[in-house]
Amino acid sequence: MGSSELLALCLATLPALLPEGFWRAWVLAPETLLPLLVLLALPWLPVRGGLPSRGERAAWLLGCGLLALALVSPLCRLAATLASAQMAQHLILILLAPAAMAPLLLRHRAWPRLRPAVATLLFGATLWLAHAPAVYQAALTHAGVHLLLLAVSLAVALLFWTAVLAAEPFRGLGMVFATMLHSGLLGALLTFSTALWYPVFGAGPAAWGLTPLEDQQLAGLIMWVPMGVVLLVAGLSVGGRGLLRQEAG
Repeated sequence: MGSSELLALCLATLPALLPEGFWRAWVLAPETLLPLLVLLALPWLPVRGGLPSRGERAAWLLGCGLLALALVSPLCRLAATLASAQMAQHLILILLAPAAMAPLLLRHRAWPRLRPAVATLLFGATLWLAHAPAVYQAALTHAGVHLLLLAVSLAVALLFWTAVLAAEPFRGLGMVFATMLHSGLLGALLTFSTALWYPVFGAGPAAWGLTPLEDQQLAGLIMWVPMGVVLLVAGLSVGGRGLLRQEAG
């Protein structure tokens, strides 16, 4: 991999990532690396009630590590070659990393808090918009759209997960359950569709032993099953917190 590719964004305009080059395909694009470095500084800034706790800092740094996995590791390049890898990257960006970062962010004075219904609708609309064929393909072929979609998806996910934590527990459970239903529907549509939604990937899947349609179906399964499991666990955790409060009361 040349230095120009190392510093380039993960776009489908680059050559498809082949299996033999996977572990060398790291990404040091300044457009994503510099914001990540800024995020690493936030756990040492004051929040409501003083400084973040060790647990909050550890969770935030875990979230930053997950963002690095999505945006710096070879997964990023693979996400521009396979729809299934892009779905795995998206799962990290909107579920795993934001959920880890939300507890600390909730205590920052400047962070906005949305009402549960607004946060749920905004998160759902962003998820569906990001997977609309025209938007999806533009994000993989145009640097500006790519960066905008990454930033909006992460910001909306952080708003959603902080709203879940701030809500009354059973309302938070409802937010997560509603998200699980509509994301499962989108995953099912991708899984069972016989039409190719994202031809931008071209011949990339063939190098990994998949047809473009099989790759798309695998992407749908990732959204449908693993994403559903993550949301189920999150919902049970939020609901369990509500039950413990009731018992304590």
